[in-house]
Amino acid sequence: MGLDESVFKLLLQQGPYAALFIWLLFYVIRTNKERENRLQDLLDKFSDKYDLIISELRDLKNRVHK
Repeated sequence: MGLDESVFKLLLQQGPYAALFIWLLFYVIRTNKERENRLQDLLDKFSDKYDLIISELRDLKNRVHK
């Protein structure tokens, strides 16, 4: 039995509201972690595009100044 299960069983003894609270807490934590992962992926993609744009601008600048 994992820690989550033992905490959940302990709170079940305290009443349905405690169990609902714990379920909601774990749900929110999991959802936030998934959201953070998606945002990190999105930031990585923007970073790659930013680097590409900067590289292209430098190439254009070098061509213009020659």
